[in-house]
Amino acid sequence: MATELVVADASTLIGLRSAEAFGLLDKLFGEIVVSEAVRDEVLAAGNRQGARELSGAIQSGTIKVLPVKPIAALAASLDVGEASTPTLGIEDAGLSLVLMDEMIGRSYARSHGLNVTGLVGVLLAARREGLVSSVRPFLERLKRATSGYLTSLFARLSTKLGNPETV
Repeated sequence: MATELVVADASTLIGLRSAEAFGLLDKLFGEIVVSEAVRDEVLAAGNRQGARELSGAIQSGTIKVLPVKPIAALAASLDVGEASTPTLGIEDAGLSLVLMDEMIGRSYARSHGLNVTGLVGVLLAARREGLVSSVRPFLERLKRATSGYLTSLFARLSTKLGNPETV
């Protein structure tokens, strides 16, 4: 897949860590960037899911941090990290994909011509690329880590993709 340039939001990074799938990012995508606000949000509490992984990815150069001032219309509706992610995408002409799960930010990014996917989309891309044989174990870990709030999403995804045992 190796998309040229990808900008990621905190919720997707945290979710990938919760699903024990953070390592898929550099296998799927070329250059990955986050805004300073996303970096700060994930690293603010050193024990937060994804903090260690993001810190390591930044230190190794796998993920780059860029400054950006969120678009005012987004800043009024979203937290600074969520607002900065589509802003970074809109301002960077080389961007290929936004990784974001928050619906307002996703809609805004799409309305500005950006391609958007989220945590589940990353897992499905890994499956399509043959990096994982099934997304089910990742979704199960995510469901356990998030107190099961993804139960209905998991059921819909299983139905959509066919046999729930092979998702």
